[in-house]
Amino acid sequence: MKKGVCLLLLLSCLPAWSLDWNLPVFTARYEVAGGASDDPEDDTLDPSSLRNTMSLRMKEEAGPAALGLGVAWSAKDYYRQSGDYSYLKVDHDATFRVSDLWKLGYTLGVKRMEYPEPDSQGLSNDSLSLSAGATAAVRLAKGTTLDGALGGRFGLTDNPSDALQAWTASVGVSTRMGEWLVAARYRGQARLPLGAASDYGRNLYQVASVSVQWDPN
Repeated sequence: MKKGVCLLLLLSCLPAWSLDWNLPVFTARYEVAGGASDDPEDDTLDPSSLRNTMSLRMKEEAGPAALGLGVAWSAKDYYRQSGDYSYLKVDHDATFRVSDLWKLGYTLGVKRMEYPEPDSQGLSNDSLSLSAGATAAVRLAKGTTLDGALGGRFGLTDNPSDALQAWTASVGVSTRMGEWLVAARYRGQARLPLGAASDYGRNLYQVASVSVQWDPN
């Protein structure tokens, strides 16, 4: 795990060695969330869980590139039931303007989830997820942009039946018409067991959206 995080941090620096660096922008965040469940006996709410999350994100604008690096840790504790977990996540993204028309980018991520209790077969529930993706955007005309992304995520576990792979593709177009910004987007994700054949149609989740924004500035 430590070697994977170090490698990700090293790779995140490679594209920026030849760029003019400015002072980066750091964002630190702490979040605490509590849950409650109904008690049918006396119609009250009983505390059920507590989750703490801390994250740190860095954003850097360096010439024609925009770079981002984030680290997040979270832990959730269920008071009266099993299922406690914690995770550490590191992600990196970069976008490069290669011409007046094109922007290209990539995303990398690693996430380690840990559970204190084993599964029903006595195997560890811990998992390691690795993700990578590519992004692209092209300016079709003044005020009109077409963008797309393709990514994969692979979850590795001790129990082979819990190992999953997920593939995500998205495409969107936005155009400005006077004071209005109109956009349409499609996103699809296929999930299936890692290294096994499956019916993609039964494991495909799709989202389509249309938005209209008024911006008089």
